[in-house]
Amino acid sequence: MNLRFAAVALLVGTAVPAYAGTTTVYTQCGAHDGYILMYRSTEKFDEMAKLRCGEKVEVVNHAGDFLQVSTAAGKTGWLLESDTSTDAPADAVASDAVLPEAATRHYAGEVPAMTLTNRSILDLHHAHVSSDAIVTKIRFSECAFNTSDDSLHELKAAGVSDKVILTMLESAKPPAPSNDVHEVKVVVPGGTPVVVSLSREVAAYELHEGAVVNMTVMQDVAVNGVVVISRGAAARARVMAMRKPALGKTGEVAWFMQDASTVTGDPLPVAFASKQPNQIPTGKFEGYAFLLSQYRKGAPALVPNDRTFIAVVNADTVVRMSQSLAHKPSAASSDKATALNLMDR
Repeated sequence: MNLRFAAVALLVGTAVPAYAGTTTVYTQCGAHDGYILMYRSTEKFDEMAKLRCGEKVEVVNHAGDFLQVSTAAGKTGWLLESDTSTDAPADAVASDAVLPEAATRHYAGEVPAMTLTNRSILDLHHAHVSSDAIVTKIRFSECAFNTSDDSLHELKAAGVSDKVILTMLESAKPPAPSNDVHEVKVVVPGGTPVVVSLSREVAAYELHEGAVVNMTVMQDVAVNGVVVISRGAAARARVMAMRKPALGKTGEVAWFMQDASTVTGDPLPVAFASKQPNQIPTGKFEGYAFLLSQYRKGAPALVPNDRTFIAVVNADTVVRMSQSLAHKPSAASSDKATALNLMDR
């Protein structure tokens, strides 16, 4: 898979043999990969860059299962040796390849206003528009994305960045304006905590990159006395990457929160808080906090264990609801203080 863990080889304290001179190799993508990840080190999950399939690089060092390489653009980092080949592919490229003038000219300004779809994102990516520019376009456009597992795999196989895919996942289309004059609009502040837990035990064979992990909201979330997310509501997380157990080592699953269902049934984008109760370890990738869970061969990959996690609302979000829903009494005044107390444990 594209998102790999550099912790595959724990090389602390081992000798680092040097190649005799530099050696030219080429990045080698798998059948479903659209790029190869280059890491800053061999000791932790720390992405440095994405290299194109068939990209020419120079090997400057070797350590365990990793090669330290230098790209034509002047970047030096580590690749899994299995992601390289000494055979030059027919479509070999250099990382400093010049973009076609027509593509540069077409996307130098604004992309014509339209409803963005998965095809729109692929077209922008193939025109070499930067991830940051695509993210900005998503945030200021109408969107109608297909975020099914198969569709996400297609995007990742094409090399669309994880930053773009995460933004697509959180860009839930806002509900259509209602003609009900009695409609109530509640602004849920960004950073509002949402306490969640795993809905059930999850076996390792059920998980793969992009797989949905079903969660359950454990407490009402109320704003000014109005419940916007009810206790027991469904929430979803996604698998970001996983490594299977091997050679006596535990397997690992990296996963992040996606959304929680409001009382109206609409998804509200949320993310894991960087600080979790009971010192649950977290990491950060493309600005998003994720959890790293370990499991042993033959054991479930994710187990509830009566454990709760803290998610937070990504940004100020308007929830529209009928007056009858807005007047529903809250089981707890806000539960915000309770959630914050959990984070301090």
